[in-house]
Amino acid sequence: MNRQIAFTLRFDPDTYERVKTASRREGRSITAFVQEAVTKKLSEEERALFFTAFSLVAEDAEETDVRYAQGAQREVVLKR
Repeated sequence: MNRQIAFTLRFDPDTYERVKTASRREGRSITAFVQEAVTKKLSEEERALFFTAFSLVAEDAEETDVRYAQGAQREVVLKR
């Protein structure tokens, strides 16, 4: 079983009600709903960082090292 850390999140009342309604609609707990949302956001940010890094590498074709970029991508995936 994965170890989890509990902590407190604070939402304004309107956001809390929206989260509660959305999680109920999906038949899930608020915790599961928020975990999925955070995981999705982190994945999006990792992809954006990788894209930016790869774009910088590709700016100078003579200095482009695709193997290095692929290795960097593997590192991002392994850190998840």
